[in-house]
Amino acid sequence: MVDTKDQGPYYRISDTKNADLLRERQSATFDVEELTQFMFAGPNNYFNVNIRRQITRQAYAYPIHKTHLPLEYLDSDEYYSVVIRKSFAGVKEAERLNITNKKYRDWFLNIFCGGKFAFQLHTSMFIHTLETLASDEQKEKFLPLARSFQIIGTYAQTELGHGSNLQRLETEAVFDRTTDSFILNMPTLTATKFWPGALGQSSNYVLLMAQLYAPDRHHPCGLQMFFVQIRDLKTHLPLPGKIACSVWLDYSELFLGVEVGEISTRFFHEAGDNGYLRLTNVRIPRNQMLTKLAYVDEQGTFHRLADPRLLYGAMLATRVNLCAFFALLLARAVTIAVRYSAVRRQGQTPSGKETLIIDYPLQQDKLVPCIASTYAFFYSFMKLENLRAQILDGDTILFDRLAELHAVSSGLKAYSSGIAERFSQICRVACGGHGYLVASGIKPVNNMLDAGCTYEGDNAVLFQQTARFLVKAIQKDDDEMNIDSSIAYLFSTKPAPAAIVDLDDYCRLFECRSQMLLKSISNRLMESSSPSSTPHDIFVKNSIELVHVAKAYIETFVLRALYDGVRKALGHNSLALVFEQLFHVFAIHTLRNQAADFIRLKLLTAEQVYQLETYSLPDMYNRLRPNLVTLVDGFDFHDNELNSCLGRYDGQVYEALMERARLNPTNQHKVHPIWTSIRQNPTSKL
Repeated sequence: MVDTKDQGPYYRISDTKNADLLRERQSATFDVEELTQFMFAGPNNYFNVNIRRQITRQAYAYPIHKTHLPLEYLDSDEYYSVVIRKSFAGVKEAERLNITNKKYRDWFLNIFCGGKFAFQLHTSMFIHTLETLASDEQKEKFLPLARSFQIIGTYAQTELGHGSNLQRLETEAVFDRTTDSFILNMPTLTATKFWPGALGQSSNYVLLMAQLYAPDRHHPCGLQMFFVQIRDLKTHLPLPGKIACSVWLDYSELFLGVEVGEISTRFFHEAGDNGYLRLTNVRIPRNQMLTKLAYVDEQGTFHRLADPRLLYGAMLATRVNLCAFFALLLARAVTIAVRYSAVRRQGQTPSGKETLIIDYPLQQDKLVPCIASTYAFFYSFMKLENLRAQILDGDTILFDRLAELHAVSSGLKAYSSGIAERFSQICRVACGGHGYLVASGIKPVNNMLDAGCTYEGDNAVLFQQTARFLVKAIQKDDDEMNIDSSIAYLFSTKPAPAAIVDLDDYCRLFECRSQMLLKSISNRLMESSSPSSTPHDIFVKNSIELVHVAKAYIETFVLRALYDGVRKALGHNSLALVFEQLFHVFAIHTLRNQAADFIRLKLLTAEQVYQLETYSLPDMYNRLRPNLVTLVDGFDFHDNELNSCLGRYDGQVYEALMERARLNPTNQHKVHPIWTSIRQNPTSKL
């Protein structure tokens, strides 16, 4: 059971053992707990930090965490065994603690397993899709099995030859009226389902996205979702032939041909148990097609029951949550890098004293924009989550705004994952050689963000989805525009500011840039229209500029979200100025990287840009300098979550590095066996 009362922080300043890090915390101009509560507390706050603290303490109190070596020292079989063992232990412990709220349960399991819960896709996309797309009868049969982990499932959509282009998926489900079943086949090599997490060794069921053909192979009905068993529930072996169906007892003898396995190794196991799946003449009952949106009757007639756009609801929800995931990952990386920078001394002053690397302007130029961007990403996620709730969580889904949610979530996923991946690498480099160790905690984060740039939609493709929405929107009558829409400013006639006087001027500059870029590309697309060129050809020809326009729109969305956060902070005197400084850093850093647009569009002069990046930005670094450590402490990570020798709260970096090094199993040998063999047989060939 989760207690909703306030939970104290994991650590106090008095827990700091490194003198330099202690001075950093004592020099802050605000209280870190006030910041944490302001950013992440409250029942209406997605992150609800006080409940998260209780869940974290409960998760780390379990003794299993002390039963294995650090994961980087395990081979692939040992690693998988530990992950599975901890995942099942976490499930049982969540049940014992009576954590019934879905979000809190997911948090608990993720924290319990160190971010490596083996059944993450089962508890998220698999169950969510059943809840969204299954009929009431199917929910009654499937969901109790899934929620109790009697079956373990994953979401099988991506194929070897197709990912983002869903309409070209090749897996087939052909209705067979003589047996009242669907025959599932992957007719080509590229139709192989490839990449789904937890598919390689863990799942015994999949939700399979396939092209439906009914009443026969000659009548395509579009993409549908199917509930398919792939492993025996007793032996866990792939189903090879005739088996007893465990869910629909009226179909006891079904011929199944399943080939399933793991794909190639990834960086340090960061992508979990990813697999491939091939199905050959696999028969499933007709009632194992999810039927909330459509169904096939006994004669093979296809009936649509609801808007087919609901089929993509599970993907939309996942994409929105990914934006929070990327913000949290970047927060981990920058917390580690900033804390380490406040401990590490490098270089020597004329007086002979070593300098803290956090005092170097070049180090600040690496890390302060990372801090500002992390806060911006948290606020942009919360803005996106509010948009998702407005559109999808009401009694009636707002279909007229579904395209907007798709566009914003696609663009923000692409933007935040790309920027976070680049910044996490900057954090890694900012920690020098130690940052490259797995024990730093940054390299695993960087690997996950690297993968994040392609899963759930390649970033270049997602930006094009955003661009399509924007082009359609700008060509509409502005009278049709919802004033609450995230693109309402594109129809504004308010001029750009001649100079930057206040924070709103930054927002208007970015809005004008986005507006002007979009109108320019829209005019170009219309001018390019001709009988010899299809809209598709024109779009592809201009895709580089269209992606740039989409990025500009998302940068404006993120900047506005951070500005909303600054205004909320006005009620906290000690925080207001710090948030304003963070806003300046994010705005100027982003503007600096896109200076060519602002100069070409005559929104700013080259001299104005030069003044901002040469004088204003370093000045903001200097003003924020006393608060850098406290700003990352505000993210409120437990040391176990960071899993970092460099970023531990107490600052005992070097002690932790030596302790981790001594745990390396190789050090069990005073002399490695290979050297003993060579010394005993000095004339043998190597």
